[in-house]
Amino acid sequence: MSHKLLLIMSLISLLTACQTLGERKRAQTLQDTLRSYEATVRWSSGQHVSKFQDPEHAATDRTPGRANIRVTGYEVIQGPTMLGDKRAVQTAVIQFVFQESQVVKEIADQQEWLYDETQEKWYLNSQLPEFK
Repeated sequence: MSHKLLLIMSLISLLTACQTLGERKRAQTLQDTLRSYEATVRWSSGQHVSKFQDPEHAATDRTPGRANIRVTGYEVIQGPTMLGDKRAVQTAVIQFVFQESQVVKEIADQQEWLYDETQEKWYLNSQLPEFK
């Protein structure tokens, strides 16, 4: 009887460890995605952020970035915060300048990220930042 109990306890411990490893991998993937998103916003003036949306659900009718702006700042002010296993939120403030007027503007980018288990990838589920 004690061997069966030991075996059951070992299996439970193993399953718990696997779940923890999966959660850690998912959290690391989120951090990597958020860093890549920030770099894309900064260096492409937001022109390529749509690549972070799920291709099946991405809006095809608008280009969020503009060629006449330069992003001057990106600061995470809240998050990332996990809301369950497959959903995270983050808020960042993006500062940018219209090149023709040199007027500094600021927008709040409220991001919602969803995790796709089959692709093991985080997708932006919220609106893309609008520079206007």
